[in-house]
Amino acid sequence: MSSTTRYSEYDSLASMYDDQGTERHDIVVAQLENLVLQHLPNGAQILDVCCGTGQIAQRLLKQGYQVTGIDGSEEMLRYAQKNAPSAEFILEDARFFQFPPTYHAVISTDVGLNLVITLEELQSVFRNVYQALRENGIFVFDLYVEELCGEDWQRTKVQGDAKDNHAWISQFHYDTEKELGCDRTTRFELIDGQWQRYNMNFVYKVYSVSEVKSTLEKIGFTDIIFYDIKADFGIESSNHVGCFICRKGLND
Repeated sequence: MSSTTRYSEYDSLASMYDDQGTERHDIVVAQLENLVLQHLPNGAQILDVCCGTGQIAQRLLKQGYQVTGIDGSEEMLRYAQKNAPSAEFILEDARFFQFPPTYHAVISTDVGLNLVITLEELQSVFRNVYQALRENGIFVFDLYVEELCGEDWQRTKVQGDAKDNHAWISQFHYDTEKELGCDRTTRFELIDGQWQRYNMNFVYKVYSVSEVKSTLEKIGFTDIIFYDIKADFGIESSNHVGCFICRKGLND
């Protein structure tokens, strides 16, 4: 990685993240088809930023695309390589990666970029994406945004689940002064007949639509469009989530 930062907390989340069923990933790829894929040439090269366990990459490979994924968790990438063995996966931090202008499209799903918690660092991510895109390449990503979160995010929430080999419980709290959400998760996993416990803290930054659009414009992105995923696409499970799509300028 270009940074000394390693997202090791996500290593202990990887097996649970990978075991989320197929429906949610199928929904994401269906939306990518509408927004991006239909505009790409056959065999286009796609970069998946914050790729997780490679479920999206797996589906894109089956459609004939060439896929590279980056993520900051080594264990997430271990699962990704199993799920999509024909893809290339690189242990990298979205804030620091430097790739040549190779890709027809860059995607980032599952609100991974909300884990970038300052606007300056988000601008660095956008700059890195811009550099990696070919001329007129497409960038699409989703985020929790202020306009869609509202007061619901200011309520403390507790949720969890249990299966034969793992169980988890999380408490979410939003700090209105710092505009940061904190998800404190405790997970238990059955490994070689013994239960292992993991304590994890994940911090989310919620940006406004205008902040994101302005930052994209500073980098040079054009044709910026924002969608409310629930209202515009009818996907109830994506409450509070918005989607941005834009292009790298021509003759840049």
